[in-house]
Parts: sequence; structure tokens; C-alpha cells
Amino acid sequence: MRHAGLTAHVTTAHRANDNRIFRKECVSLAQAGVDVTLVAVADKSEEIDGVRLHALRRRGSRLSRMVLGPIDAWGALREVRPDVVHVHDPELIPLAVLWKWAHKARFVFDAHEDLGKQVMGKPYIPARLRPVVRAFARGLERLAERQADLIIAATPSIARIFPHARVVLVQNFPWLRDFPEPTPLAADSKTAVYVGNIAESRGALEMLEAIKVATSAPRLILAGPVSSQGLESRLRGAGGDVDYRGVLPASEVPEIVSAGAVGMVLFHPLPNNLEAQPTKIFEYMAAERPFICSDFPFWRQLVGAFDCGVFVDPEDPGAIAEALDGLLTDHDRALRMGKNGRRAVVEHFVFETEAARLAEATRELLSLQARREHGR
Repeated sequence: MRHAGLTAHVTTAHRANDNRIFRKECVSLAQAGVDVTLVAVADKSEEIDGVRLHALRRRGSRLSRMVLGPIDAWGALREVRPDVVHVHDPELIPLAVLWKWAHKARFVFDAHEDLGKQVMGKPYIPARLRPVVRAFARGLERLAERQADLIIAATPSIARIFPHARVVLVQNFPWLRDFPEPTPLAADSKTAVYVGNIAESRGALEMLEAIKVATSAPRLILAGPVSSQGLESRLRGAGGDVDYRGVLPASEVPEIVSAGAVGMVLFHPLPNNLEAQPTKIFEYMAAERPFICSDFPFWRQLVGAFDCGVFVDPEDPGAIAEALDGLLTDHDRALRMGKNGRRAVVEHFVFETEAARLAEATRELLSLQARREHGR
């Protein structure tokens, strides 16, 4: 059953096939009967999995995207004419506010990150300018807090940024349907896996060094976008123990994760990482694989009690190597931790629950908008 009214998810910064925006939010809403259009940069407009994709033109640089992207998005909204505008980029908040008041529509901001903390860890922003950019980012968040009909927050810590707004948590847990039956963990597997954005701040160099010094002779499979050409060259030239698979569709992640014996999540202790909830942790758990992750207090609080991973100093390759050797040479322990993680995901961390919460909140906004229209 289709629910009256149209919701448009809008992004100029993320790929059209972004895992959270398209595959989790838009597709789940379409499956729940909501009329959904995704406005994003793409080669062509088309319908995919029940979601209409309205293609925006590609811009050549980050600056042109930030300046001209909102203009492109406004033009697309004039064609689509949605009842609910759901934006995923902070630079689109002013556009959404204008659309709300000009067209008497509803406005949703999807807060993927803590913008203030994120700015302070961006290497392309000069250090002397970061406080200014952070203040601007906080200003955008305050604008969203005052004007948005709903804030969708990716984590509890992000939700706390908006104390005076209506906030609904939609966390980046894995679809359980993507991991229906875990692949058994082979007793002789000596492979570690990392899936996600690959950057020095996410432990890329420490992973490479740990593979070298570990005594269990492990190999490392990596997949995801790389932060720089220099780092990508280093990955591709690392030798036979390192297998970089490039950027893969989200649908192929379960197969890659299941190809390993241990998952790795070694974010550095930057402000934006300390209370992050990396999807890959939960994907490793869903695949029934133990993981090695950064020893952050919040991460211990989140999953430590389930005894499904090993916590280490992410900037200490020796400690990472020791944890790798421990899991790769003790099959019974790795098997037990993997099963613990799988059980925890099934009981606490599946996107099916988050999708239902998003659908309920979106239907409520569409219903409010319909009553407003009928009351005119």
C-alpha cells in the first residue's frame, strides 16, 4: 500500500548508492509503502528497488559542489515537489529551511556525524581555520534544531547535540537479511578483513605494519575508498599478504567479511571517532566473526560485555599483531567469540528495527502534512 505524499531524500555530497541513504533508508521506506525519491549525483535518472533516483549533475571540486550543489538540488526539488524534504548534508540545511517555508512542506535533517568534532579531524581544513569552520558547523546544527520537523540521528551521542528538537534514532546496524546464515569459520584461516573508508586516521598504516610483524603469517583483505592516492599506492604495492579489493557495492560486503577469520576496526582516538558506531563492527558480528577494535570506553560499553572482540591500542602495531596471533591460532576462542557476536546482533543490533522506526516517523510527518493540505 502506498502512503499519500512524497518524501525526497537529498544529498550532493554522498554517492547515489550510499549504504545508509539509499540502501538502508530509501529502500526500506519504499518497501514500507512510502513514496520515495532520492535526489543525488548520478549518471541518469531511473528507478531502483522502488526508489526513484533524480540525477544531479557532477561538480568538479569540493568547493563547487558545496556552492553549486544546493542550487542544483533546489532545481530538482522544484521538479519533484516533495511534501517532506529529508536532507543528508549540513550545507543543505539552509536549502531545506527555505523549501519548508516557501512550500509549506516538512523538513528532516539526517545527522550522520557530530559536525563540530568531524571538522576538527579533517586534514584538508587548515588547523588555524578549524575553529571558525567548527563554529559555522555548529551554527548549521542550531538552525536544523530550530527549524527541522524531525532530526534523524545515527548514534545516541549525535542525538544529544539536538536537545530541543524532536529526534529519532536510526542507527547504522546491518540488515540481518544480508547475513542470513553465517559461513562457518575455517580452522586454518589466517585472514583478517577491513571493510570501509581506508585512511591513516582509521588505522590503515597500523594494520599494514601488524600484518608484517604478526607471527601467525596472516594476510589482510581490504575493501573501500582510500583517502589518498599515496595510501592507495602503498596498499597495492604491499605484497601478497595484502589484498586490496577496491570500492565494492554494499551488497558484496557480507561475502568479503565472511572470507576472513577476524575483522578489524582500528580508528585513531580523534574526537569524532571516540563515540562513533562503525557499521563494520556489527557486520563482523553478524557474519559470526570476532573483531579487533580500538580500546575506546564507549566501544567497550557498547559491545564489550558480549565477549565478541579484542580491544587494543589502535596506534600500537605490536598490540594489534598480538591480538591477531591470539585469535588466528586459537580456533575455539575465535569460534566462541564469533557466535557471541552473532547472538548479540540478532538480539540488539539489526537494521530491521531501525527501518521500522524510520518508516513510522516518516508516515507521521506525511500524515501531518496531508492534514495541513486538507485544512487549507
